[in-house]
Amino acid sequence: MNTFFRSITQPGAGQLMAPPFVAQPYAAPALAAAPANDRSARRATLSAQQLLDIEVGLFLLSQLLPTASPDVLPSLLTDKASSFLERPTWTPRQHKLLNRGRMLLAHVRQNTVWAALLDAYVAVPERLQAYDISTDRSRFREKSVGFFRNRIFTLKQMVG
Repeated sequence: MNTFFRSITQPGAGQLMAPPFVAQPYAAPALAAAPANDRSARRATLSAQQLLDIEVGLFLLSQLLPTASPDVLPSLLTDKASSFLERPTWTPRQHKLLNRGRMLLAHVRQNTVWAALLDAYVAVPERLQAYDISTDRSRFREKSVGFFRNRIFTLKQMVG
């Protein structure tokens, strides 16, 4: 009998509790209903945590692979990215950033999860974005104006 997923009974209370080690499934960002061809009418719904995850990922890419497409983050976060790790120009600080990024963004190592987050990020109003992503998603850059510069500084302190 498989007891790994069996519920745990709290002693004395008689109530069933979920095992403490079961992780919550990742919730993909939701897009509000709109015609598929009308990009301006689509509005993404991102939680604050998802917005933070996206911007931490983009910050990590800007520090480690600034000319790369935002789509390469899952490859960078997995151990399969040995070609990234063998770069002789990376400093100890950059290796530290990569290790912290892997820890913070372990749940976005799948290409489909990261792509869904990027799709939702592009669809949110521009005033909420700290990064500009090109329409073909081949490049991205930090916004240079607005109060989001403070958010980038906060990301640097958090990851760095």
